[in-house]
Amino acid sequence: MKVLVRDKRTNKEKWLPLEKAAELMRLAAEELEWAFEEFGQCECEDHVAVDQKW
Repeated sequence: MKVLVRDKRTNKEKWLPLEKAAELMRLAAEELEWAFEEFGQCECEDHVAVDQKW
């Protein structure tokens, strides 16, 4: 699964595999998947990840 990750500081966006996005956001992949199921996105201090379904 690929997710769109946006850097809040630079507004640059990248498509990353779920595991890489979770690592970048310092989360477990399961936590990221849960946030997508509940909210369609996940936000941390420096990044926002959006599920590809949105």
